Parts: sequence; C-alpha cells; structure tokens
Amino acid sequence: MLKVLKLVERNMRRNLRRTILTALTIALATFIFTILISVPASMDRLVTDAGTGLRLVVNNKTAPWEDLPARYCTEIRKMPGVVACVAMTGWFANYRDVSETIQVFAVGPEEPDVFPDYDPTGTLRAAALKDRRAAFVGTVLMKKEGWKIGQFITLHGNDAAHLNLNFVILGTIKSKHYPNAFVIRRAYLMEAEKSAGYPDNDGAWSLVVRTDSAERLSGLARQIDDHFNNSDYQTRTVTESDALAANLSAVGNIRTIVVALGIIVILTVLLIAANSAAMTVREQSGQVAIIRALGFSRGITAQLLFGECAAIGLIGGLAGALCAWRLCSDGLTLGAALNGNGALWVTRSQTLAALATAMMVSLLSGLVPILEVLRIPPAAAFRKIV
Repeated sequence: MLKVLKLVERNMRRNLRRTILTALTIALATFIFTILISVPASMDRLVTDAGTGLRLVVNNKTAPWEDLPARYCTEIRKMPGVVACVAMTGWFANYRDVSETIQVFAVGPEEPDVFPDYDPTGTLRAAALKDRRAAFVGTVLMKKEGWKIGQFITLHGNDAAHLNLNFVILGTIKSKHYPNAFVIRRAYLMEAEKSAGYPDNDGAWSLVVRTDSAERLSGLARQIDDHFNNSDYQTRTVTESDALAANLSAVGNIRTIVVALGIIVILTVLLIAANSAAMTVREQSGQVAIIRALGFSRGITAQLLFGECAAIGLIGGLAGALCAWRLCSDGLTLGAALNGNGALWVTRSQTLAALATAMMVSLLSGLVPILEVLRIPPAAAFRKIV
C-alpha cells in the first residue's frame, strides 16, 4: 500500500500545474456546494428549533402589518396556561449605510419571561432596568458589524421622522432563532416617537405569548382568537415556528433554486474533472503499459490511477469544505435573502458530506478513461508509444 501511495504522489507531480488547477476547481465547487446545501438545512433548523420555545405569535387578522393594541396582553395573561405575554414593536433603522437596514425589535419589560432561553441567568434583565438605552444584539449581527459589549452606537431611523437614537450594547442574544435581531426597550422608542410628533398610541406589531406546555399551544391559540373575535382588532394566532415558516416562504421556493444550483455545480465540476482525468490517463498510457508488462495486475494499476483521482478530490474537497465551515460555522447573515430571519450555518456533518461528494465526483470523473486504458493490452500500448 505504501508503494502505491508513493507512486500516486509521484504521478501527481508529473504535471503539477494541471494537478493544482484541478484541485482548485474541485475546491471552489466544494465551497459553493457546501454553502448551497447549508441554506435549506439552516432554514429547517430555524423552524424546528422555534417549535421548542412554547411560544405563540399574535398578529392582526386583517393584515399582519397592521398594529394590535398592546393592552391585549393584559387580557391574555389571565387565560389558563399563559406564562407571560409581551408587546413587540418594530423599527426600521440603519447604522452607517441607508441601504443596509437593521431590524430593531422594541419589547416590553416582560420580554425575559417570554424568552427565558435567551437569558437563563437573568443578568441582562437586571442590566436593562438600569439604562433605558439598553440594547441586546444577535450574535450574527454583532459579528457582522464588529460591535463589542459596552459599546455606544447610534441608529438612524428610516421612517419619516428620521429618528436618531443612541444605545449601549449590554449583551448578546445567543439564541439562533433571531441572530440578526437588535432588541431595545419599547418604552424608549415610544417616548422618542412621541417627542418627534408621532400620535400617542399603544400599538404593537405583534404580541408574543409563552405557554406552560406544548399541549396548550393549539387550544390557547383558538382561545385568544375567539376572545378577540368581536373586537375592533381581531387576531390571528400561530405558533412561533409557523410564523417563521411563513416569513421564510415569502422569499419564494428557495429550496428548489438551491437544489438546482447544487446539481449544476456538481455536473460542471464533473465535466471539468473528467476532461482533466482523461488527459492525465492518456498521458500515462505508456507508464501503464510498462507497469502491466512488469507483472502488475489490473487491480493494482487501477488502485494507482483511482488513487490519484481520490487524492486530488481529497485535497480540493478539504480546502473548499473547510473554508466554508470556517466562514459560516458561527453563522453568516443572509440579509434580505431570508427576510432578515435566521442565518446560514455550516455544520460538521454538512462539511463531511460535501467532502465525500467531492471525492465521489473526482473518482467518477476518472472512471471511464481509467477503464479504457486498463482494457488496452500492454503490447498495444507500447505500439502506440512507438
């Protein structure tokens, strides 16, 4: 086996330029393929994980972009099975560039009770009570903007009033449900809008409710909608996972697009690698004839040729898959591609799957030319050389 590996290494150095270019082609394709297969996986994990939060999202039944009275939470908290309810208002702003929108979520003081998984120790809640400018940022957005804990920043509103609000970042939201979120105190936003001349209202974009068990989710959703059925603002209540799935579906059938792109990438690399393998094997026909004449079997010769293809696929696949994992293992924001929801994560399992795919493609690319050269008798191969 060691002798075969040494011969494989020498063969790869026979035409070093072609070997490097082929490996780089496979590396680039593997990188793209790893990113592509991670997009639908990240979307699925986002929705699945949200299903464990025991939360309901209450929106206006007429249209989800219409407000609801924040006082509804007072009535919802009295319903059986409700642990907490918080009013959430959105604010579109930007940090430095107007083309790069930051989705700000302004929440009430009950937010830690609705999202206990975001701050299990309660330290962020205590810190927020001391400073009304307190802000908590998702890990992906934090990394993207290069912010630090304790940093003072100013966000510029994209609304008609063009509010400029100052915040101090007190902590990060480690949950992967909303890694791009920028969470502030709702009272601070309401006071700033009132000072800017906005009408004094108690409207909220949505209400988020946490229950005490998963069995109560569907029944409580119906109870909330029935309770406000004859009110001025009727409600439509869904689970948090359904709300996220609806937001993600708004970007279109991205899964089909990703799968199609992945197939195109694999076929393109297969053709390029097959062409390179065919030229490499054709150049080695004389060497194969000599090896066969010396008594090497077809099996040993096949190991030598397929070993070279596997080595190139391994080198290129490792380079591409590891680059994708290094770039996206901590999360990479996709911005408008997912309506600001979630991010792209590349896991170890997806990295290994992409590496295995790269090696398989490299081996398949050499299958036809290697089988052809193995069928040629050594004497006929020598006549071709002469």
